[in-house]
Amino acid sequence: MRNTLLATAALAGCVAFGNVAKAQGYPVYDNLNVLQAVQAVATAAKELAQLQLQLQQLQQTYQMFTNPTNITGMLPALNAPSLQNSMPAASSMPGQIAGSSTTLSSLGQTFYTLNHIFTPTGTDPQATLLNRSSISIANIQGIAAANLASIEQRQANLTAMQAELQNATDIKQVTAINGRIAIESNAIQGQQAQAQNLTAMTSAQAQSTQQAALESIRQGHEQAAAMFTGTLN
Repeated sequence: MRNTLLATAALAGCVAFGNVAKAQGYPVYDNLNVLQAVQAVATAAKELAQLQLQLQQLQQTYQMFTNPTNITGMLPALNAPSLQNSMPAASSMPGQIAGSSTTLSSLGQTFYTLNHIFTPTGTDPQATLLNRSSISIANIQGIAAANLASIEQRQANLTAMQAELQNATDIKQVTAINGRIAIESNAIQGQQAQAQNLTAMTSAQAQSTQQAALESIRQGHEQAAAMFTGTLN
């Protein structure tokens, strides 16, 4: 393209300077043709500059869409395992929810210390039920607190990403930020679903505790009845 424009300008110059008439042995130049040739050269140079600018813009646009963007690399704090999934492993949930004596979580320990007053002694059903119930409640509180903290941190970072989106300078950056916002929004929805499941498990555990209490009472009655029958014999 550049060579074509320069050739056109040169040809125009040759035509202008070729129109030379000789009068009385002195050369006479056509000033109009010379002016037109100069204007043609200037126009060609301007068009060439515009084409070069368009080429640079096309190259930048091409690089924007071909260079990969590390979406998960934005705000790396959000990639922490505790944020990716704040819930304990499914395999450990039964022990924590049921209140096994060996499954008191770290956050559960905090709530257990705050709320616990007395540890029953003995191995009778009532003592066992009271101990397991206190551990279960503390673990459930700890799981809920971890999930809530994770959601709060994600929401805070979503606010930060929205601010970055407003200050974005090109379409590639806008696309990357929107992609990360979508990932975090889906993660929050997943955590909300986990919280609903935890609520259902908590309700079921409360019913299980009530059932265990009734069973303990019934066991005591049957033991008493057996002792009484034994004395009659």
